[in-house]
Amino acid sequence: MPRKERIKLYKFIEEITLNTWPAEQSLLLNGWILRTAAGYTKRANSVNPLYGAERCTADLGDQIKLAEQYYEHAGLKPVFKITPYIQPASLDEKLADRGYSIAEPSSVRVLDLEDLATPDLCYTVQVQENLTEAWLNVFSELTELSDKNRETLTRMLSASHLKQGYVILFNNDIPTACGLGVIQNGYMGLYDIVTAAEYRRQGMAEQLLLALLHWGKSRGAKTSFLQVVQVNAGASALYDKLGFKEIYQYWYRVLGS
Repeated sequence: MPRKERIKLYKFIEEITLNTWPAEQSLLLNGWILRTAAGYTKRANSVNPLYGAERCTADLGDQIKLAEQYYEHAGLKPVFKITPYIQPASLDEKLADRGYSIAEPSSVRVLDLEDLATPDLCYTVQVQENLTEAWLNVFSELTELSDKNRETLTRMLSASHLKQGYVILFNNDIPTACGLGVIQNGYMGLYDIVTAAEYRRQGMAEQLLLALLHWGKSRGAKTSFLQVVQVNAGASALYDKLGFKEIYQYWYRVLGS
């Protein structure tokens, strides 16, 4: 694929990521997208410098300062999401010079849903299209989510009008894994995939994901995408097994950490 078309596609996926994992507030700053959600996840509380810098007449240092002030006023630490297609391309180096360190290098992967394996149905898997207290309870327990972050997550997901699939896997009636799929324009993003620690490496996450992917396909999704932190070798191996292919990497720049 020519570089110009590749950049267009990957920025399209970045846009869908912004929509399928919504922030509570988004602010445009000369094409940069500044997102906040009470500090819950870097994905929803960071600067996304996708557009506008080529048109921007402001000094880059001044624009960074404006972004920093926004997050400081929100009571949050400034965070920038760095992809291979940021504008301007010199931003990552500039942030490093200002004392920003790299956090959570991650891989973006996609999967064509044309030929999906069939779940073996050795576990009970439920997919519901509305956020429920049952799903929140399972996710909160498996991730030890604080009450504050649970409230933020509830607001974020409840405000979305995109098609959502909330999945729970049961092992002998015990909820042991859960996750979320969100669809836009034929693409389904996967989020919050988690398995109880004592049940990992037993194939449960694979069966949960296959059920969720089939649900997404039945709702019109043609492609699935996800982001996985590179140090999570177990998750990366599972996504490799399912056929997900890396298309680019990103990381965060965090001030003073």
